[in-house]
Amino acid sequence: MQLSSLNAPVMQEKCSNLAALMRMSRKTVLYTGAGISASVIGQAARSGQNKVGWKANKMAAKPTFTHRALAHLGRLGLIHSWVQQNHDGLPQKAGFPQEKINEIHGSWFDPGNPVVKYSGSLHNQSYPWMEDDAETADLVLVIGTSLGGLSADQVPNDTAERSESDKPYLGRNGGALGAVIINLQQTTRDGGMTLKISGKSDDVLRKVVKELGVDPVPAHAVRWNPVNSMLVPYDRNGKLLPKNSAEPKMWLDFSDQAKVKICPGHNIQGAKQPIYMHIGRKKPYKGRAPGMGHGVVIRREETHWVLSIDGAGMRLGVWWLESAQSGALPFLPLVNLNPEYEGEHLASGASVKKRLPKKTATNNLPAKKPSKKTHQGSALVPGQGPESSRSRPSVKTNKQNSPPKKDPTSTAASVKKKSKLVRN
Repeated sequence: MQLSSLNAPVMQEKCSNLAALMRMSRKTVLYTGAGISASVIGQAARSGQNKVGWKANKMAAKPTFTHRALAHLGRLGLIHSWVQQNHDGLPQKAGFPQEKINEIHGSWFDPGNPVVKYSGSLHNQSYPWMEDDAETADLVLVIGTSLGGLSADQVPNDTAERSESDKPYLGRNGGALGAVIINLQQTTRDGGMTLKISGKSDDVLRKVVKELGVDPVPAHAVRWNPVNSMLVPYDRNGKLLPKNSAEPKMWLDFSDQAKVKICPGHNIQGAKQPIYMHIGRKKPYKGRAPGMGHGVVIRREETHWVLSIDGAGMRLGVWWLESAQSGALPFLPLVNLNPEYEGEHLASGASVKKRLPKKTATNNLPAKKPSKKTHQGSALVPGQGPESSRSRPSVKTNKQNSPPKKDPTSTAASVKKKSKLVRN
């Protein structure tokens, strides 16, 4: 099964085999790189065939068929976790839930987890979560990455190694079905894969979806509920309330000019992006006064809110509000500075009844016209963060056996691994 897909019959057989593996798997994890987004986003580094770098207005990029197909399979329960090297939010724009995606190298749409520079360190929730997937995945699907030696490559590599053992599948460190790679180019790890499919991911996934016998992939991305505020089961620091808690739900209000703050446990200092390094510091940074992580919502665009946090531009994806309403996330990246609670009227004067949405994200809402305000070029203004991530880091650290998604407000979490990120 490790031969290249030289013709249509071979490709079809491999897609059929991949569909069979996905049906058998009890935990399927995606591991994706720049290749699945390059056609709409571009890439930070100019090399090989990439002579352009980032494409213009990449923040408004739409998901590819690959993103929409993977999100569709996730909603059907066939994909259980996604380790994403990219920062572009395209999986979430396609409808993949935020609570199931580990943006291991940071995100353009998560103010608490900015894009991590090579000299930075990963978010203290991201690394344990990634290790857990590496140790417990039954099947890993690798798409659009060369497996060039990043620390996160352990997700497919460890799963592939476990598939070669005689151990039964027993969860952590047990046996596995292995890893499957879909790529145009060869990698040094192809020989250890259960299945290697040479081809474009769009073409391969069309065949896989058909082989699985599920509903067709939706032809459009998610259209989000236009409301900017919802009642959510979290406390004023963004921590999920205990089940059946008697505490009132909190209003999460991202209306224009709403005052907001970054929640404890963020990775702004760890990411080491110069534009944000004054946030959370006790001393000035290169002439900028220390910031407390406080700011305001500037405006809402089609898929995100534009923020100004201590004078620096940031973004929050609109999908965070849906996940917060359902209580699917253990922690939130952003809350209101002085939140209001269930039964109260918002400071904006809006009626509570008018603020209660019937639904969150839906494909049945009328399409919203794209905002005329877009982000182009490399100027850093409110809503625009660093244009080049410089972050395909690997981590030198000892293995941790802690479960994923630690409480970032706890002492144990605060001293989590903060190893330097270097290239292998």
